[in-house]
Amino acid sequence: MVTINEYTLTLADIGNDALQNIETLFAQANGAIGVRASLPIPEKDSKPGTFLNAFYESHDIVYGENAYGYAKKHQTMVNLFDFKCIQLMIDGDSELTLKKKELSLDMKNGLLNESYLYESQSGKILEYQVESFASHFDRRVYAQRISLKPVNFSGVVKINKEPQAIRSVKDSIFDPRVKDASVQLHQSGNKYTTPNSKRSFYVKFDSIATEQFMNAGEVVMYDQLYQISIENEFYDNTYELLKMKQIEIFEKFWQSSDIVIEGDTILQKGVRFNLYHLFNSAGRDGCSNFSAKGLTGEGYEGHYFWDTEMYLLPFFIYTQPDIAKSLLSYREYTLPNAQARAKELGFKGALFAWRTINGDETSAYYPAGTAQIHINADIAYAFQLFERVTGEEEFIEQNCEIIFETARFWLDYGFYSQRGFEIHEVTGPDEYTALVNNNYYTNKMAQNNLYYAAELARRMEVNKEESEKWQAAGKAMFLGFDSDLQVTPQDDSFLIKEPWDFKNTPKENFPLLLHYHPMKIYKHQVLKQADTILAHMLYSENEEQIGRDFDFYEPLTTHDSSLSKTIYGVVASKIGRHEQAYHFFRESATMDLEDLQGNAAHGIHAANMGGSWLGLIYGFAGLRCEKDKLITSNQLPKEIKSLKFTLTFRGKQQTFKIG
Repeated sequence: MVTINEYTLTLADIGNDALQNIETLFAQANGAIGVRASLPIPEKDSKPGTFLNAFYESHDIVYGENAYGYAKKHQTMVNLFDFKCIQLMIDGDSELTLKKKELSLDMKNGLLNESYLYESQSGKILEYQVESFASHFDRRVYAQRISLKPVNFSGVVKINKEPQAIRSVKDSIFDPRVKDASVQLHQSGNKYTTPNSKRSFYVKFDSIATEQFMNAGEVVMYDQLYQISIENEFYDNTYELLKMKQIEIFEKFWQSSDIVIEGDTILQKGVRFNLYHLFNSAGRDGCSNFSAKGLTGEGYEGHYFWDTEMYLLPFFIYTQPDIAKSLLSYREYTLPNAQARAKELGFKGALFAWRTINGDETSAYYPAGTAQIHINADIAYAFQLFERVTGEEEFIEQNCEIIFETARFWLDYGFYSQRGFEIHEVTGPDEYTALVNNNYYTNKMAQNNLYYAAELARRMEVNKEESEKWQAAGKAMFLGFDSDLQVTPQDDSFLIKEPWDFKNTPKENFPLLLHYHPMKIYKHQVLKQADTILAHMLYSENEEQIGRDFDFYEPLTTHDSSLSKTIYGVVASKIGRHEQAYHFFRESATMDLEDLQGNAAHGIHAANMGGSWLGLIYGFAGLRCEKDKLITSNQLPKEIKSLKFTLTFRGKQQTFKIG
């Protein structure tokens, strides 16, 4: 297996080598363009793809029974081209058989190396190799260097290579998390436009079309740059220049973001693999964000969720603050959409979309979509964390309307009762429990949002009357507690529901959402993912109480969401359950490499990847940010001897070693 000094992923390192899994895991991206690692000569099960961050097609949502305020349009990230495909002929024979394939992902330098042996019907073998990368220096470019070598013959080799538009292929397997992302684009010259959303991009593609005699052992090389630009602007680059810059950029990335694990080489590779994909798929332009599957697959239609703020941004804030600022700026970019949405629903302030690309709500099922209004507070929390870690007050003040508008929403949506300030008819992080009153996580996060808005208003000397109301609502926030069970209720009704019959639920019936109607699920005590426990991860106030809540909720949690186990792992570390913490973290670190969710073919589990960073840094290293310093503590499980990592705090890098 890999040593701790290696940054290379090969086919031997993955638990499921099905074609679509390979295409996901070895995908290349740069925050703008993503390219799946499909075969040069596609096979039946292949799912090639090229994606452009924030480029989508829209179409009307058709409801059997519509209602006021329902989301109106789908938005789907478009699968554009197959950038990998070729046409090969060996002495006139195009019926070639793939005899061998090798893939090596050089995560240290941001390069993918592939090697294939193709055999003609007469036994002539041609070696096809390609080195490729999505350029981080010029994010318009996907670069390839192709090498051809006859292995056991001398003869005529013909090659044609140019991008092929992706055609729609329907998946026969029912899965609401996946939607076909292919559309027929309108082409005019080098311009491509979607029929409905009217979004356009321009291309500049190098092509190969040549036929020549080659001697056995002779190597012929071709360089190709495939370029996509929204502005129709292209730069003159060479493959060598872009490769040199790619290596330089990744050297800086690993200097600031690497984590060295001593004692577990499998986890070391898994963590580096996760960090690699996090760096690759994050939007950098303030107008795009981080899709749930990054830029590696069609899962969740390329939508942005709360995943960015709660699972991904901590990694970027502490290691790549410039990228974090770009991701946060996207929320400022979509603030007008959020304000319009709140007004449409009859509330003040702003309500950010649960799932979106352009800022408009696209979730057709509002109980597990719009009702997850905690996203407002999640966004405010991320801005607050950015300020705490970077000290950049000016950026926060420039974006203060996000904090103020979300606070205005809470003040209008909630209400005062004899118990305090209550928030009703919401869905918390646990999507197996919908439309409840006083979800603990939502109330706790809203309280923080209100306090932060009041603090910011006082600092900026604005909104004095409003800030006093925000402070008062935060102070009066109702946070339930069951004195009989000594448990923090997830919401007002959760503790009186009938527990789910786990004992008689077949293993093949998980995830539950694919096998049971929501009404069946909602009426039971069963969690899809961490909910109250997520609040405890963020606000560690009473370790004894957290332990009781952990023991109550974990057995009721299916972990059907990839966002779940990492949170339970962090909290397990905080309360000294080191064996459990390691178990949860291991699954988080290797989720995609071992295909533990069974759907890596649809794209990476980006939030889980960010969660694996949380597991190491918040969990095993016990990181806390208190006032003007970072504090760590040794919470390492016995399987890990030491942990070494670098964080950026107030503009300066600090290196930590635990153990």
